[in-house]
Amino acid sequence: MMSADRPRSLPIDVSRHLAAHSAMAKLRGRVLVTRETFGAAGHTARVLVEGEYYDVDDRELSRLRAGASPADLELHPVGGTD
Repeated sequence: MMSADRPRSLPIDVSRHLAAHSAMAKLRGRVLVTRETFGAAGHTARVLVEGEYYDVDDRELSRLRAGASPADLELHPVGGTD
């Protein structure tokens, strides 16, 4: 039960919370390259997208950066981390 002398609504500064929420929302859709391999088979990259790691070639990496989802490209997460 609320005390009679306590104001019913307190001004709360939520700007830091909103800024953190906005930053995390931007990161969710981002493609982070965690490792690149150059060899006879060409260039491959391990990327982190929405908490999952994927091994992709140049074409798939370009499409992910353009906004395609791993499901759109029929990619499957790789086991383990970088």
